Amino acid sequence: MKYHRCEKCNFIQTDDPFWLGEAYNSGAISALDTGILSRNLDLTNKTEEILLKLYSDFSGFKGLDYGGGEGITVRMLRDRGFNFYRYDLYAQNLYAKFFDLNDLPPGIHFNILTAFEVFEHLKDPIEEIEKMFNYSDTILFSTELIPYNSQNDLYDWWYLVPEGGQHISFYDKKTLHTIAGKFHAKFFTNNTNLHILSKNSNLKDPFDISVKQINVQKSYYVRLRDKLRKMVKPRFDKNAHKLESLIQRDFEMVKRKINTNDN
Repeated sequence: MKYHRCEKCNFIQTDDPFWLGEAYNSGAISALDTGILSRNLDLTNKTEEILLKLYSDFSGFKGLDYGGGEGITVRMLRDRGFNFYRYDLYAQNLYAKFFDLNDLPPGIHFNILTAFEVFEHLKDPIEEIEKMFNYSDTILFSTELIPYNSQNDLYDWWYLVPEGGQHISFYDKKTLHTIAGKFHAKFFTNNTNLHILSKNSNLKDPFDISVKQINVQKSYYVRLRDKLRKMVKPRFDKNAHKLESLIQRDFEMVKRKINTNDN
């Protein structure tokens, strides 16, 4: 397998990936992906922080997890009160049944689209990003930025995972800036693995250092609040922002669906 770098934007891609059918033949989740659960938990935590920075009102909010795999992230986000749905062409929806894009009426526009560990799988990123923007004006995605300048050093990068054959496209900040320009979108990044493309001109940078410092302080008080809740009534934090989990509501809805189908 060979890798080729674009001299204009530093985008790196493999040879034409004729092997993709074989790579996905055993399912979208590779046996090499031993960090799938810890990564989903980490991304859920970070997504929650970002959403609370970007939005103040979640009434009517809808999010779409694009390339959402088996539905782990969607389930965890819904557990925390965020109305997310899943979309994936390759993986079976195991954990977010009835909360799939196919369960919604056509033409739904989402407040935000997440695409975690998707961009490195794309054979034609521009074409796929255009599809994503059809669903939402804001894309929050994860992919590791290329850490090396040398083509030779690239082959030592753990993120290539050539054994799996599924990682075929790689980006650095210049690549993503170029993509943002093509779509006339804003580009924000944490400079490592989380990024945002958005056509919403009013969207603020959730990775901004000053905003991040404020939320570090908030997270401390949130943790303190949770401890105190076990000892006192929560009157002191009645204005604190905490969404009600969708677990019970989802359980009742799925139960009704199953009973209806059985009858």
